[in-house]
Amino acid sequence: MNKKRRFDVRLDPDAAKEYQKIDNSVIRIVDKAIDELEIRADEVGKPLGNKREIKLIGCREIKLRDAGIRIIFKIASEVVDILRIVYVLTIESRGKDYVFKTAHKRFRILQSSKYKISEFLKNATKWRGRRK
Repeated sequence: MNKKRRFDVRLDPDAAKEYQKIDNSVIRIVDKAIDELEIRADEVGKPLGNKREIKLIGCREIKLRDAGIRIIFKIASEVVDILRIVYVLTIESRGKDYVFKTAHKRFRILQSSKYKISEFLKNATKWRGRRK
């Protein structure tokens, strides 16, 4: 069954670098999760909020337990060719709060910038499917 793409997935430039460093033993799990974001990003993941000094309200998290990876993303209100955009903030190991701190830092820059999110999207890496 061919599912219809509803979202355009873009990776923060640093998240794209994190993706390239993912071990080959778990890359299929990560690829499958990101592919799923293209179809139903608004239905997957756990909504995040604010905890201590980490502020990620409006973002969502996918835990890939078998891979030991978390993907933190935000569904942007921007629209490209009738698709809403999913902006992946980070793809990191699940250990401690590192992934949340990294996502918080990038999200703060995104929110506090004088530029609109569309400026960030120009520099983002478009998801093109599985790593070769």
